[in-house]
Amino acid sequence: MLPLVPSIRNFATVINDFRPGWSTHYFEFADMPEVEHFCGGINSQTPRSSAFWRQGNLLHFGFEQSPAQLNDTGRAMLVNAIACISRFTEDRPIDITPSVFGDEKFPITRRRIRNYLTGSHPEWGTNYLSAAALSSFNWRDRAASAAWLDANAQWLAPKGGYLLDIDKKARSLGTPFDSPEFLEKTITALRDENTRATAVVLLARYFPDGPVAQTGVESWAKWRRENEP
Repeated sequence: MLPLVPSIRNFATVINDFRPGWSTHYFEFADMPEVEHFCGGINSQTPRSSAFWRQGNLLHFGFEQSPAQLNDTGRAMLVNAIACISRFTEDRPIDITPSVFGDEKFPITRRRIRNYLTGSHPEWGTNYLSAAALSSFNWRDRAASAAWLDANAQWLAPKGGYLLDIDKKARSLGTPFDSPEFLEKTITALRDENTRATAVVLLARYFPDGPVAQTGVESWAKWRRENEP
């Protein structure tokens, strides 16, 4: 453990002896390719809370102390953090998470809806599922909730606002919208008259920056080639 401030009397009380900063529960998007975790810091939250991490070209350096209040190690970490993030000039965040402290309601992740429905407060999950989804299983029964989630969680997506509902169009093509092969398979589905209409809707829904005004396979294939990593 590297202390970032001088004169630490006791690591067990450091969060009380110094002004606390801000750590983030990063685990819900830790698998995102543009997220990189560097340091958790000493915090009063969870071992998976992170004080120092990046998402795309955004840097989170959550330590509260000013450079003058940091020790040599702390100042070096801050300088290295700035030097590091300055190199990500072309990276952008993929997953945008609204602030939990705002007034606007927003969808939660599949992982969190699972935690709610199978945890000690399943009623919390009812605030984030559509009426149609809730009516399709007994959310008061944790075993029933777990079984429903195992079968349907990968198809959950926001519908008409912040409520999660099963995306039946994505399910009909057999590929979750956040899987790596979704774009390629949906473009391929444009070639089949039986799946073409569904593919047009899905491409417009999940790739609004694409050539949504055009429904041809070549237009979408060209856009994919130009924008793939």
